[in-house]
Amino acid sequence: MGEFRRLLKFVLPYKKFLIISIFVVLISAFVELSMPYLIKIAIDKHISPQVVQLNKIPEWKDKYPQAFYENFVLIYEIPNHLRSELEKLGYLSEKKYYIISDSMENAIKFKDKYIISVEEYSKLENKFALRKDDIKAIIFISVVYIGLLVLDFILVYLQILILTILGQKSVFEIRTKLFEHLLKLRIEFFQKQKVGRLVTRVANDADAINEFYTSVLVNLIRDIVLIIGIVILMLIMNVKITLIVLSIIPFLIIASAIFRYYARKAYDNVRRILGDLNAFLNESIVGISAIQAFNGQAHMFKKFSNVNTDLYKAFLNVIYVFGIFMPIVSLASSIAIAFLIYQGGIDIIKQSFTFGSLVAFINYIEMLFNPIRDLAEKYNTMQSAFIASKRIFLLMSEKTENYSQGKIIQDVKGRIEFKNVYFAYEEENWVLKDFNLTIEPGQKVAIVGPTGSGKTTIMNLLLRFWDVQKGQILLDGVDIRELNISFLRSQFSWVLQDVFLFSGSVKDNVFLYRKNGKIENYLDYFGVSEYIKVDKLVNERGTTFSQGQRQIISFIRAIANNPKILLLDEATSSIDQETENIIQKSLEKLLKDKTAIIIAHRLSTIKNADKIVVLYNGEKIEEGKHEELINKKGFYYHLYSIQFEAIN
Repeated sequence: MGEFRRLLKFVLPYKKFLIISIFVVLISAFVELSMPYLIKIAIDKHISPQVVQLNKIPEWKDKYPQAFYENFVLIYEIPNHLRSELEKLGYLSEKKYYIISDSMENAIKFKDKYIISVEEYSKLENKFALRKDDIKAIIFISVVYIGLLVLDFILVYLQILILTILGQKSVFEIRTKLFEHLLKLRIEFFQKQKVGRLVTRVANDADAINEFYTSVLVNLIRDIVLIIGIVILMLIMNVKITLIVLSIIPFLIIASAIFRYYARKAYDNVRRILGDLNAFLNESIVGISAIQAFNGQAHMFKKFSNVNTDLYKAFLNVIYVFGIFMPIVSLASSIAIAFLIYQGGIDIIKQSFTFGSLVAFINYIEMLFNPIRDLAEKYNTMQSAFIASKRIFLLMSEKTENYSQGKIIQDVKGRIEFKNVYFAYEEENWVLKDFNLTIEPGQKVAIVGPTGSGKTTIMNLLLRFWDVQKGQILLDGVDIRELNISFLRSQFSWVLQDVFLFSGSVKDNVFLYRKNGKIENYLDYFGVSEYIKVDKLVNERGTTFSQGQRQIISFIRAIANNPKILLLDEATSSIDQETENIIQKSLEKLLKDKTAIIIAHRLSTIKNADKIVVLYNGEKIEEGKHEELINKKGFYYHLYSIQFEAIN
C-alpha cells in the first residue's frame, strides 16, 4: 500500500482527470453489468416458457399478485429462493406454457392474456403471429442492448482519452522534477552512479509509471466494481449456485499469492539487469573510439552478450511465472462454468432455475474471471510501476545542493585562502593533508606535482563539488560553505583538459543559453573567427571539431562568463603549439586584474606565474616563483630538469 500511495502522489495535481475517469468507469461498469441481465430478461420473459402449472397453491401467493393466477404461476415474477421452495415441496407441475397474444383453440385465459402449453405450441405453424408481443419486446431489448454497446464504446473511448492525458501530464511532471533534481545533486553522487542507470530512471521508469496510470489505476477500480456487482447480481439470481461457483475462488487467491511472490522477484531482477544493460550501452557508445582504437570489439561484444543473455534469462523467468498463472485462471474459469452447467442444468429440470439465469451466469462468470485473467498483465505493469516509483523516490531522496540559501559578497576581490585543509574521497585516505595556501586578488598561481598529488581536487573543493573534512577555504575572508552556491560558482570559470561540448550551436556552448554579449567579438579576440563559425552545429561531445578548436571554445566559454577567478586545469596540455600560443596571447590581456589558478604539467608555460605551488602526495612541499624554486634545486627543479632534458 505504501508503494501505491507513492504513485498516487504523482497524480494528485491532476485529480480532476482522475475523478472524471472514475466516474466514466463506474457508468461503464454499470452498463456492462446490465447487458447479461438484459439477455436473462429476454430469455426468461419472452423466449422460454413463462408459465408453470401448480399442483398446489402456496399460502403466501397473495404476496405476489402479479405471479399467481388460479392454478398457474408466472415463473419470472417470484424470487429464486421461493421458486426452489415450490419445487422442493412439489407445488410445481412439469407442465409449462407460453404466453400468447390472441385467443385460439386450446388456449387458456391467463389474466388479460392467453397461455398455451409447450406441447400444443410446438404443433402450430403460425408461432410468430401468436407471440408478436414477445417479438416486439425482443426487438426492443436488442435495440437497447446495441445502444448500451455503443454507449460503452463511447465511455471506453473517453476513459482511454482521459487516462492518456492524465498519464502524460503526470509523466511530464515526474520527468521535469527528476531532471530538476538531477541538476541539483552533488558531483560526488554522479561519480558513484552509472549514467545508464540514471537515464533509465528518467526515461524507462517514468514510462512504467505512465503505464500504471493508463492501464491499471482506474481499471483496477473498474474491476473491483465489476466483481462486486457481478457477485451481488449472481446472489440475487441464485444463492446456492453462486456459492458453488465461488468455491473455486480460495484456490485462485492462493495461486495469486504464490504468483505475486515469484512475479515480483522475477520482474525486479529484469529491472536490475535492464539498468546494467543501459549503463553498459551508454559506456560503450561514449567510449567507442577507444574500443575501436584498441581492437576491443570482440571483448566488448562478449561482455554485452553476457549481460544480454542475463536479461534474456530474466525475461524467460517472468514468462515462466506468467505462463503458469494464466492457464490456472483459465482452468478455474472452466471449472466454475462446469459447476454452473451441472447444478444449473439440474435446477432448470427441477424448474427452480431459469434458462435465462443460466445464460446470464455464464456471461457473469466470464466477466468475473476476466479481471483475474488480466491480473497477470496488470500485475506486470503494477510491479514495474512500483519498482520504478521506488527507484524514483530513492533518487529524489538524494541530498541536493541548496542554491537558495547562503551569503553573498557584494564586491568580490578574489582573495582565496586554504587553512589547514584535509580532504579524502573515501574515509581517511587523505588526498590533501594540512594544505595551506593564500592567493591574493589578481595573482596567477600555478600548481604542479605528479599525478595523484591532489591538484584537481583543489579546484573541486573551490567550486564545492566536495566539502573539506577538516580546515577551511575562504573567499575574501568568508568560509565558502557559508556562501550561496550559485553565487560562489558564478565567481569562477573552469577550463578542463577534457572539454565537453553540448549538441547545438557554438554560441549555445559558449554562453550555455545565457545572454551575455556577441560571440563574434570573442572569436575575433582569439583570432579564430575564420575557422570556427558561429552557425556551425556542434555534434554530441563536439566530435566535428578538433581538440584545439574544442579547447578554444572552452576558453571563450570561460571568459564570456566574466569570472573573478579563472581555473585552468591542464587546459593547454593536449593542443598544438600554435593553438597554445593563440590562447596564451589572448589570456595575457583577458586575465588582467583577474585571479587565476593554473594546473600545468608543461612547466615552461608557468614561468611567469606570480607563485608556483608544488604538491606531492597531498602535501605542499614547495612554494615560490620559478627562479626561486629553480635556485632551491628541490623537487620543482627536478621536474623542470626532466622536462628540459626530454625537450632537448
